[in-house]
Amino acid sequence: MDPMFPGGQPQFIFVPPGSVPVPILNQVPVMMQPAPFPVFVQQPTQRPMLPPQGSIPQQQQQQQHMSSMQTDYMTDDRLQEKARRWQQLQTKRYADKRRFGFSDIQKEDMPAEHIRKIIRDHGDMTNRKFRHDKRVYLGSLKYMPHAIYKLLENMPMPWEQIRNVKVIYHITGAITFVNEIPWVIEPVFIAQWGTMWIMMRREKRDRRHFKRMRFPPFDDEEPPLDYADNILDVEPLEAIQLQMDPEEDKSIYEWFYDHKPLTDTKMVNGTTYRRWQLSLPVLSTLYRMGNQLLTDLVDDNYFYLFDLKSFFTAKALNVAIPGGPKFEPLVKDVNPNDEDWNEFNDINKIIIRQPIRTEYRIAFPYLYNSYPFKVYLAWYHTPNVVFIKTEDPDLPAFYFDPLINPIAHRHTIKSFDTQIDMLDDDDEEEFVLPEEFEPLLTELPLYTDNTANGIALIWAPRPFNLRSGRTRRAIDIPLVKTWYLEHCPSEHPVKVRVSYQKLLKCFV
Repeated sequence: MDPMFPGGQPQFIFVPPGSVPVPILNQVPVMMQPAPFPVFVQQPTQRPMLPPQGSIPQQQQQQQHMSSMQTDYMTDDRLQEKARRWQQLQTKRYADKRRFGFSDIQKEDMPAEHIRKIIRDHGDMTNRKFRHDKRVYLGSLKYMPHAIYKLLENMPMPWEQIRNVKVIYHITGAITFVNEIPWVIEPVFIAQWGTMWIMMRREKRDRRHFKRMRFPPFDDEEPPLDYADNILDVEPLEAIQLQMDPEEDKSIYEWFYDHKPLTDTKMVNGTTYRRWQLSLPVLSTLYRMGNQLLTDLVDDNYFYLFDLKSFFTAKALNVAIPGGPKFEPLVKDVNPNDEDWNEFNDINKIIIRQPIRTEYRIAFPYLYNSYPFKVYLAWYHTPNVVFIKTEDPDLPAFYFDPLINPIAHRHTIKSFDTQIDMLDDDDEEEFVLPEEFEPLLTELPLYTDNTANGIALIWAPRPFNLRSGRTRRAIDIPLVKTWYLEHCPSEHPVKVRVSYQKLLKCFV
């Protein structure tokens, strides 16, 4: 006889075809609203220990399988755990994603007076109230170089009167960092410093705002100046800006000296300020503004035996290119047995008594050196460049430059008439073009206002030969790097030549 429940219900009930049978084992009836039949709910009981799989009857296996399909009721502990996981998920979802996977909750921006008060309160660190946080202050000293670096990186440029930046500080006031990266558009930044070069040369010539400064400016025991009392009310000096022509410089006239130019235009990808794309008139005007800092060399043959591969070869051979840097020996312990040949074991017995020039040893390292180790072969020659840079902007795009030597027409070729004998001995009539005939593309102009600028930008140095690119940090953009990559002019003093060589050595 099958076991019965206390309510008198059988162990299984019949359900319509296609439905999943719900077991009612271990269920007890409860009193609810009046219903035509008793309602059963599950009673949370611990699952009994079952015998091995082979000894369980088939009916009990079916009961166990159907019991496991039924979901358990949600307890308070599980609800709390689920709420905690949901809170963690939402915190990560709406937090700021850091570089190394760290998520931080967004913090509200505080006014500038808040950080000024913290700095003013920490003016005298000998106060007794700071003795409990002494470990924090000492631990923050190792981050001081980075704080100074971020401060110098975000210094306002000469064309800016004032710059407001965001800062982040420790809750104890131990250290403060500038929390911004100065992204700039490379052509715009070089053009801005090109105008500063002109203005600073004028200032140096007039000597109006130059004054020698005595270092150190403050005594070690002197407390730092309070910003609100000494600096906040002082009017900053006027920004150094070149006066531009509204007509000639109309493409950059309105935004050239802004902090983040072109932010609200289509030339920048948006507020992130990570990509730029400039038009041809803007690039040509920027190229003209930054021409003071750019090189005029367009022929790569100028850098023969004065390029990076030649410097690598000179370092490997422990020789110095005339006008180039001097290095420490790359290979200090040279074994004579490793040499390819010398004047004693050469099969041809050719003895060269005169010294070999350094240029020959670098240009042909495998021919003029007995121990070529880690040498590089550079280009011997590049095609000649026939581009001539124009100095006068009023000249047309295509003209005959006086630098080009004309080729004289010395020998004239005598013209003679040739008779064409036709098969039928009939004279062919001469073909005459009609008067209204015109060549192709006659209605189009030979050049436009942007033709000369486009040709100049093709031969311009980087980044002015690019239409688009990514913004870079201001401190990473080289302004005068092309200067010391060239040969130092002979009229410069010795100290300038030494500076050229030291900069080249750091570059290599």
